[in-house]
Amino acid sequence: MYDNKRLALSIFWVVLGAVLLGLSLAEKLDTVYAGMGGALITVGALQIARNLRYRRDADYREKVDIEMGDERGKFLRMKSWSFAGYITMLIEGIGAVVAMAMGQRTVQIVLSLSVFLMAAVFRLSYLVLSRKY
Repeated sequence: MYDNKRLALSIFWVVLGAVLLGLSLAEKLDTVYAGMGGALITVGALQIARNLRYRRDADYREKVDIEMGDERGKFLRMKSWSFAGYITMLIEGIGAVVAMAMGQRTVQIVLSLSVFLMAAVFRLSYLVLSRKY
């Protein structure tokens, strides 16, 4: 599961995060990029540690391989994504109505477009998958 491409990508995130953090501390970029750089460094370092543990620890490797190939896990991940999509659309839809009632036109438009985009992606993926399966 973990290969050299993933390790290289994780190292890239650490380097990119360090560059953003350095440029932000040198006041070449806005301070927002310092937080983004710190987050990229953290995520990249965690992924590197995970990758190295997978390569070195046979028990951990077996556990991860079983979890990734298990049908129940795949089903649960698929169901979790579908619930996340439904809940996100519902919350954004309610948020758009509340923003409209509060006179926040920009927020209303952004939330409404987000719901529309999610519905369009859902419909398109449904059409593609219905032809495939």
